[in-house]
Amino acid sequence: MRILIGSLHFYFISFLFSRANGFLTLRTPTAYAFPFYNYSYLNLSSVSEAQAPKTARALNFSHNVIEKITKRDLEGFDVLEVLDLSYNQIKDIEPGAFESLLSLVSVNLSFNDKKLLVPGLPAHLKLSLASEASGSLQLYKYFDRSPEAASEPSAPAEELPHAGRPSVLRNAHPRLRRSTENLLRRAEKNVTVSPTTTLRPNFCGVPINGTLALSNSKLSEEELRLKLDPDVCQAQLDGILELDISHNDLEMDLLLLFILFLPMKNMQSVDASYNKLTINIQDVEAICNFPFSNFLFLNISNNPINSLDTLCLPSTIKVIDLSFTNISRIPPNFAKKMINLENMYVQGNHFIYTVRPDVPNAVQMFPPGTVRINAISFVRDEGGTPIKSLPNKVKYLKMSNCSIVELPEWFAGTMGELLFLDLSSNRISVLPDLPTSLQHLDLSNSDIRAIPPSFKSVSNLTIFNIQNNKVTDMHPEHFPLTLTKCDISKNKLNTLSLTDALEKLEYLNVSGNLIARLEPSSHLSALTNLDSSHNLISELPDRFGKSLPTLRYFNLSGNKISFLQRGSLPASLIELDISNNAITTIVEDTFGQLTSLSVLTVQGKHFFCNCDLYWFVNVYIHHPRLQINGKGSLKCSFPPERRGSLVESSDLTLLRCSLGIQMAVTACVAILVVLVLTGLCWRFDGLWYVRMGWYWCMAKRKQYEKRPENKPFDAFISYSEQDANWTKENLLKKLETDGFKICYHERDFKPGHPVLGNIFYCIENSHKVLFVLSQSFVNSCWCQYELYFAEHRVLNENQDSLIMIVLEDLPPNSVPQKFSKLRKLLKRKTYLKWSPEEHKQKMFWHQLAAVLKTTNEPLVRAENGSAQDMYEME
Repeated sequence: MRILIGSLHFYFISFLFSRANGFLTLRTPTAYAFPFYNYSYLNLSSVSEAQAPKTARALNFSHNVIEKITKRDLEGFDVLEVLDLSYNQIKDIEPGAFESLLSLVSVNLSFNDKKLLVPGLPAHLKLSLASEASGSLQLYKYFDRSPEAASEPSAPAEELPHAGRPSVLRNAHPRLRRSTENLLRRAEKNVTVSPTTTLRPNFCGVPINGTLALSNSKLSEEELRLKLDPDVCQAQLDGILELDISHNDLEMDLLLLFILFLPMKNMQSVDASYNKLTINIQDVEAICNFPFSNFLFLNISNNPINSLDTLCLPSTIKVIDLSFTNISRIPPNFAKKMINLENMYVQGNHFIYTVRPDVPNAVQMFPPGTVRINAISFVRDEGGTPIKSLPNKVKYLKMSNCSIVELPEWFAGTMGELLFLDLSSNRISVLPDLPTSLQHLDLSNSDIRAIPPSFKSVSNLTIFNIQNNKVTDMHPEHFPLTLTKCDISKNKLNTLSLTDALEKLEYLNVSGNLIARLEPSSHLSALTNLDSSHNLISELPDRFGKSLPTLRYFNLSGNKISFLQRGSLPASLIELDISNNAITTIVEDTFGQLTSLSVLTVQGKHFFCNCDLYWFVNVYIHHPRLQINGKGSLKCSFPPERRGSLVESSDLTLLRCSLGIQMAVTACVAILVVLVLTGLCWRFDGLWYVRMGWYWCMAKRKQYEKRPENKPFDAFISYSEQDANWTKENLLKKLETDGFKICYHERDFKPGHPVLGNIFYCIENSHKVLFVLSQSFVNSCWCQYELYFAEHRVLNENQDSLIMIVLEDLPPNSVPQKFSKLRKLLKRKTYLKWSPEEHKQKMFWHQLAAVLKTTNEPLVRAENGSAQDMYEME
C-alpha cells in the first residue's frame, strides 16, 4: 500500500511539473533518452513529407505508401543509425541515397516491391529485404538501453512538428521495463519478431475510430501495461476516446488500473466489466485526485468489488455501472466523491447488513441440540437503510433486484433532479415517497398492495410500471394527471373503471388480473393501446367502442368472450387480438365497421363454424387487406360433424347463411320459373289448354245427370264458318232429305245457355259426330272445343262415334301439335273425302248414309281383345 501511495504522489508531482499541456509525463535523465520517431501508419507518400528532425537516430516509416527513395529525402540525417522502410510500395532507390548517412547501420526494406534493387550500399550497412528476422532485434537493443549499458550521453529528445504526430520512447516504470525485456528475450530466442515490430511493437493497442477494443482477449496485468505503455505507444494513447477491456478476467486493483489510464488525456469511456477488479482496503481519499477532464462513463459491473468505502475514481464521471459487484450498501461519502454523477446502475446487488460474531480463540463445546448462528443479515440498522448517500444530481437511477425493503426518509427531498427510477424486483410493500421531478417509475415484481392518494403528488410522472404486485383496487383519482403509460398487469384487480382522471393516458396494460368487465365511464380521447388479455371478461359493453374513439391496439385474448356485437369495438382499431376465447356469435357487420383494421389475431384451440360466424369465417378471413394471424391452424369444434376441420376451408356459403339473400334468390327463381312456363305455354298453346279445362269444368257442371238411351239426333255436325255454305247447301240438305235428324248449331243450340254447354249437350245427344275437316277447321277455336269434347266422349263411352269428312287435302303434319289425337286419327282411321267430281260424289253420299245407319262399335271389343285403338287414341 505504501508503494501504491508513493506511486500516486510520484505521478501527481510529475503532473504538476510537466510541460505537456498538463498531461502526465514521466521525465527521465537526458543521458538515457534515445531519439526515436515513429511515422508508421500515416499514409505518407515520401520520407520528406514527415519533416522528421535531423537529430533522429531511429526512424520508422513502415506501413505507408512510399514508392521512391531519393538523396534529397535523407539529406541531413547525420546521426541516423536505424531506418525502417518496410511494408511500403518502394520500386526505385536513387543511387547513392544512403552514402551520406555515415552513422546508418541498419535498413529494413522488407515487404516492398519484389523487383526492388538497392545500388551502392556502404559496406558497414546491414540490409533486410525479406521477412526474415536477421538483425531485426538490433533496434530493440538500441531502445532498451539501461543506465549501465549507456556508454555515452545522448542528445535530448526534441519535440516533433504537429503534423508528424511522432511518439518518443522513454524509459518506463521499472516493472514495465522488465516486462518489456522479458518479451524481447522470448522474441530473440524464437527469432520470430519482424523488422516492423522492432520499431512499432505489436503490443501497442491501436484504436479504431477512437475505440480501443481489447475485450475477450484474456489479457494479464503485464500485457495490458505493455499495450498502454506511454513510452512506446503515446501516439496511440492520445487517440483513445473509448477503451473496452471487458471479459478478460483481469486481476487488478481499480486504483492501479486508473493510474495506468493517466497518459490517455482524451479518454471519455471505459468498459472494464466482467473482470476480477477489486478495491483496496486503504482509504486514499487524500491523494484521490485525477487530472481527467473528459472522462464521463465507467462500467465496472460484474467485478468482485464488494465495497465502495474506499472508492477512488475521477469526479468527472457522469455514468457509472456498479451492477452485480457484491456491494451491500452505498457509503455516506459516495455522494461527496461522485458529485457530477447523473446515471447510476447498481442492480443485482443485495443491500443488506451482515453481522458476524467474534470467533474466540478457544474452541467451545456446545451441548447437543444447540443452534449456532454464524451470521445475521438484515435490511435496516440503527442508522436506517443501507443507502447512506446518493449524489443529488442523479437523473437516472437503476436499483432493481437489490433486496430493498424501503427507501430512506431523505430520498424524496434530496433527489430533486431524479427523472428515472427503477426499483423492480425488490421487497417493497408500501409505495415510498418520491420526488416530484420523477418521470419514469418501475416498481414491478414487488409486494405492493395499494396505491395511496399521496401518489398523485408525483406531478411529472408519465410512465408507471407496477406489474406483478398484489394491487387489488385501481383508483384513477390517485394517479398523476400527467400519466401517459401505465402497466398494472399481473395483479389482483377485480374491476377496472376508466375515468377522466386518466385523460392523458395513451397505453394501459391490465392483463393477467381478475377483471370480469371493462367499464369505461367517460370519454377517453387519448388511449390508443389497451391490453386486457388473460382476465375473466365475458362480454364488452354496448357503448365500449364509442367511449374509446382513438383506440388502435386492443388485446382481448385469453378471456371468456362468447359474443361480439356491432358497436362493441372502436372503429379506429388497427390491431385486434381475440384468440383463445369462446366466441360463438359475431354480428354480421361487427368487423365491417372496422375500416382501419389491418391485423387480426384469432389463434386458439377451437372455433364455432356456424352461420353466426359466416361473416368472419368466409368474408373477413379471406379479406385481402386484413392480415389474420393464426387462421391457418384454426379448427372447428362445432357443429360435431365438422369438428377438427380447418375453419379456413369452411363450406358455409352466403346463400346458406343470409336470410335476405335467400329471399332474393327465391323470388328470382320464382320469377324465372313463371317466365319459363309462360314461354312454354306461349310456344305450345298452353293458354288454350287452360281455357279448355276451364270450359270443360263448366260444361261438366251443366250436363244432365242421365244420358238418354235413345239419342234424339243421328248426327252433330262440327264445321268452320268458312265451310258453312257447303255444309248447309250440300251436307245438311242431303242428310235431312234422306231422313236423318241432324243437330245444327245455328238452329238447335238453346238460346241463353253457354256455348260450351250447348256443344256438350249436342254431342252427348247425337248418335254420330261429323267433322267437316279443312284448314279453316283446324284454325277455328270453337271447332277445337267440339273435337275435344267428341274425343272425350269416345274415351268415356268406349264407342267409336267419330266420322271425319275431308273437304280439302289436310296432311297430318299440317295439324297443330295440340290436335295430337286428331293427327293420330288421320293416320289410322279411314275418312270420307269430298270430291268435286260428280260420279265420286254419289259414292260419297252412299258411304256417309251407310255409316250413319251403323251402330257405334266399342273400341275395346272383349276382355282379350286388342287395345291398340284405345292406346292410339290416348
